[in-house]
Amino acid sequence: MNERSSEQKPGHAMKAVIAGIAIVMAAGVVTTAARGHDEPGQAAAAQAKPAIKELTAKEEEERAAVVEETIDRACRMCHPIENITRVRRTVREWADVLTTMQGRGAQATEDELEGIHWYLSRYYGTVPVNTATPQELAAVLGLTAKDAQAIVEYRKAHGNFADLAALMKVEGVDKTKLEEQPEALRF
Repeated sequence: MNERSSEQKPGHAMKAVIAGIAIVMAAGVVTTAARGHDEPGQAAAAQAKPAIKELTAKEEEERAAVVEETIDRACRMCHPIENITRVRRTVREWADVLTTMQGRGAQATEDELEGIHWYLSRYYGTVPVNTATPQELAAVLGLTAKDAQAIVEYRKAHGNFADLAALMKVEGVDKTKLEEQPEALRF
């Protein structure tokens, strides 16, 4: 499980909050699908490619705290967070989980669902480094748009990455973010 720094780690209660967020996000994804997407997968696909939104460390911490409260309200009532976070998922897989939870009655606004999706992807996500878009790399690893794009460009020029050591060769990328979360990387 990807853990935030010691002062930012979600506790046991927070895990339950995260579970609630997942339920809430699902509700928004289903609502979005019902409001104008012809194909069922379009809502999940839209959720799977979040816009790169660069946050400072303080902004990320503040956003996480707000989303954790939403998760607590929306998800914890039905099940413990461990049910959701025991397996890391890709950005798309988290969107699918949220769609399922919404179908089961979870309720949240679209903004709340977007927040839940961001949180689960960021702290409990996994990213297939050799096929991921810049948006997916940024969402899971917390990279800037520039760093995520640099990884994709390097991959195009030099081929797939074999492991973390190979990924660390990309010039200019915040290597600390890569080293902090090796469990989020899939090669």
